[in-house]
Amino acid sequence: MVFLRKQEVLQIHAKLIKEFGGSHGLRDSGALESALTAAENRSHYADADVATCAATYAFHLSQAHAFVDGNKRIAAAVAEIFLDVNNAQLNATNDEIFSLFLRIAAGELSREEVERFFLAIVTVNP
Repeated sequence: MVFLRKQEVLQIHAKLIKEFGGSHGLRDSGALESALTAAENRSHYADADVATCAATYAFHLSQAHAFVDGNKRIAAAVAEIFLDVNNAQLNATNDEIFSLFLRIAAGELSREEVERFFLAIVTVNP
């Protein structure tokens, strides 16, 4: 699997803020690194599949609050980009994805619940 690096995530965040508005800035570099490492650790130590790793990005980036603004946006973007570079895709509406990330950020869903959601909506392309 191909995982996103910190510098790539910072660039994605900057583009999202420029396009959709909000405040630039990284609030907690360690929290960002921890969230990014969580997905790789799931792959290496739990033999997780691409959907589970994308869910791990979604959950941990939403919960880390590493950025001044745009934490849900970066979590959604990283999860989707990760799937794309690993030849997979989300099969959900924008409203379903929006609702999911609001619920993650509100602490309404556990990582396991997010993983089950992703497992149900991710398709790996041949």
